[in-house]
This record gives sequence, C-alpha cells and structure tokens, in this order.
Amino acid sequence: MKDLVQRIAYFRNKAKLSARELSLQIDKHGGYINKLESKDFNLSAAALLEIVDTLGIGVAEFFADNYATYQQDKELNDTFKGLSGDSKKTILDLMKNLK
Repeated sequence: MKDLVQRIAYFRNKAKLSARELSLQIDKHGGYINKLESKDFNLSAAALLEIVDTLGIGVAEFFADNYATYQQDKELNDTFKGLSGDSKKTILDLMKNLK
C-alpha cells in the first residue's frame, strides 16, 4: 500500500494538483486523497483506476518499476525497436561502455 500511495503522490505532484483538487476531480470528498496519502484508509481498485485516469497516465506507467523515468525509457525502447540489427548492436556496444 505504501508504494501505491507514494506513486499517487508522485503523479499528483507531477500533474500539479493538490490533494483536494484530485479528490474533487474523482468525485470524492475534499480530504479523500489527503487521508489516503496519510494512510488513514485503504484504496479500492476502482478508486485507484479512477485516480490513474484522472492524472492522465496509463496503468503501465503507474506500475512501472522506474515510474519517474517511464516516458524516457519508453521512448528509448520504441526508438530502439525501429533500428536495424547492425544499429542495435552498435548501440548496445556503446551502452555497455557507458557503465
């Protein structure tokens, strides 16, 4: 639960929404998100999906291992997929040398 709450707070702040604003946008009382982030009550799956939708992110982004860099990782992966085999090998060799 702690990880879910941290993710909600991260994406809420990224969307520049106060806890009250997000609460009202998902048709909950004004203190709903604040209580949730204070760990005063549990979150239902339906409410979580509504929060994710309201924040304008996908479920994959919300649950990504590195959610703070999800967009960059996705762009890198999408770009990499379109490369030829030789280009992929060159990029992989370069990446190995960056470590």
